[in-house]
Amino acid sequence: MQTRRLVTSTVVGLAALLMGLSPILIFANDRPSPPKEQTVASAEVATKSDPGANDQVTALKEQMALQQKQIEQLQKALDDQRRLLEQLLSPAAAAQQAAQPQSPNLGQVASAVPMVPAAPKAAGATLAPVPNPGAAPVTQAEMQGYTKKVDHLDKTLDALNKGLAGFKLSGDFRLRSDNVFRSSNSVAGPQQNVRARYRLRFNVDRAANEQTAVHLQLGSGTFNSPLSFDSDFNGSVARGPIFLSEVWGDYHPTKNLSFRGGRMSEVFADNARFLIDDDVRLDGFQQVIQKPFSTSSLGKVTVDVRAGQYIFTNPNVQVLPTAEQCASATPPAACAYVAAGFPPGRKVPSTNMFDQGITVTASSEHWSNQFAFNMEFWRNPNSIQLASLSSGYPLLGNSFYGAVLTGGFGGAGNGTTTKGGAILTASSYHIGQVVYRLDHNGWKSSRQAWPISLEFHGAQNFGADFYGYAFMGQLSAGETKKFGDVAVKYAFFYKQANSMISQITDDDVGTGTGVNLRTHMIRIDLGFNKHMAWQNLLFIQNELAGDDPARNFFVNVQKGTSAQYRLQSQLQFTF
Repeated sequence: MQTRRLVTSTVVGLAALLMGLSPILIFANDRPSPPKEQTVASAEVATKSDPGANDQVTALKEQMALQQKQIEQLQKALDDQRRLLEQLLSPAAAAQQAAQPQSPNLGQVASAVPMVPAAPKAAGATLAPVPNPGAAPVTQAEMQGYTKKVDHLDKTLDALNKGLAGFKLSGDFRLRSDNVFRSSNSVAGPQQNVRARYRLRFNVDRAANEQTAVHLQLGSGTFNSPLSFDSDFNGSVARGPIFLSEVWGDYHPTKNLSFRGGRMSEVFADNARFLIDDDVRLDGFQQVIQKPFSTSSLGKVTVDVRAGQYIFTNPNVQVLPTAEQCASATPPAACAYVAAGFPPGRKVPSTNMFDQGITVTASSEHWSNQFAFNMEFWRNPNSIQLASLSSGYPLLGNSFYGAVLTGGFGGAGNGTTTKGGAILTASSYHIGQVVYRLDHNGWKSSRQAWPISLEFHGAQNFGADFYGYAFMGQLSAGETKKFGDVAVKYAFFYKQANSMISQITDDDVGTGTGVNLRTHMIRIDLGFNKHMAWQNLLFIQNELAGDDPARNFFVNVQKGTSAQYRLQSQLQFTF
């Protein structure tokens, strides 16, 4: 690295010197200069005929002497640079440099900007012009500018070296101890699950040009859990699968406009464990328009207008069986759709989600404020509930690449019209969310920096007559960038049973049910270095409501169940 920097700096110095010498060389080739004695003699003749030219001749002599001195300095500097370059390129010097790197003194480099002082022409005299090869040597500020440019080139080269033919590789690996405990009471039985788990995610990014990019992610996990990339230490010695977790193409004709399609994170995903789990990936399309500007009171402001359109199912059922066929002793498998509220004898439409909204971020030297509002519109959400049931997952899950699942999708918990049924109690899911986040640089102790963050989320399902509200708040401080750094966080979650789709919200905040809960989260992280941290999380969960047959409301975990404790301790590696 040091040798490359020295060679780069030497080449920069040689270029500057050659630029300074180029006017002299060009002038010498195009027009030979008369001897010094002849020029002075001509000037003296002109002086006798015009006594007023004495001052001009004197100025000319001083200018020639100064130019001659600068030429000698440039020649000396050029010789020094040549010798230094020869030493750096020799094998012996390279070995010595590797053993004891040092920064050579590159000397001073003359400016490449020519400067010819103006002088009045002597009357009756013809003087041959002599170009000035350069001005004074570069200043310290200019030299620092050259150094910064060389460092920038070094960093750019290092970044390119990390890629492979333009591909950028990254990822993370996590080792987790995951423990769930709940005592038994008259409402529900006990729970105890102590297990070890791992997660691997590997990212590949490739920018084809300034306007297009492609991304893919391979990850661990299981087929029927969209809420986690984790794989248990289980299955004897059987190998775990690797999935194509993400794949999308991005077209950004300008830096403020982006179109994306494929399998990706939701357009408003924020890793807040609120509406959507950070491990959920959705198939579809999304668009983002940005408008940055600055104000005297708010600092830098960025307005994002975002929209996403996501596809969950493609049933390809043209006509459902009739009610009589579904009531027979051997009903067709597609009758499961009838149990989810789809009319008999009609086509089964797909399940979709449309999300759109706006985010405004204002940041200054020490503060950052973010406000966001978005609306989720779900189409045929009963199919999501149906995919979690034994009668429905073969229809909805096994159609994906022809895989045959052995169980339904986890994370159920919304209110249904019957016990364990496929029809959701809420007539529709039109969910509005408001978000506010405040970040500050915080303070610095003798050991580390302590940035602070405060965040609030509120949501309502406008399609629910009751139990349609949710909110959360969290406070965090600290960071883990080096050994001994500490970060702490506390969060409180409140999610009613009809407030959001349970199957895609966070499964750590809600164990056994994604909604109908009140949960405290306490987190303490300890840093080892910028690529490794020890993270510890405690979730304390209580349920909010029980069954209410009068309102056609049934949930899988009842109010009054003993408090559930989930403790996670994990080593997080990033690369």
